[in-house]
Amino acid sequence: MSEETAASPARDERVAIEHAIDRLAERFPTVDRARVEQIVDEELHRLDGGRVRDFIPVLVEHEAKERLRSEAVPLPLEQVMDGGAARRAETGGREDDPMERQRRGEHTGLLQGDAGGGR
Repeated sequence: MSEETAASPARDERVAIEHAIDRLAERFPTVDRARVEQIVDEELHRLDGGRVRDFIPVLVEHEAKERLRSEAVPLPLEQVMDGGAARRAETGGREDDPMERQRRGEHTGLLQGDAGGGR
């Protein structure tokens, strides 16, 4: 394995972690970016011993998001400009993942509250 090939997965992981930091900083605007970076770095180091690195950025982002939820100061609804204020009010301030919103819109059935089991 060449040095360039070995460095590529590490570089890809670092880029994915940087994108995660950007997303988290945008999602939690009341938390200082340096704090977001610190939390992501701590979560990344918790997984240092992992042999399979493919999912490390996803796992790090998930754990960091959970920690940031407990630290973030909720924004007043007047300041929320993305149109999701009503949904966040329904869910106690928790913002849904875009994939979850899509899944909820595509599927119905007993588990999604459809007593008839269909559309």
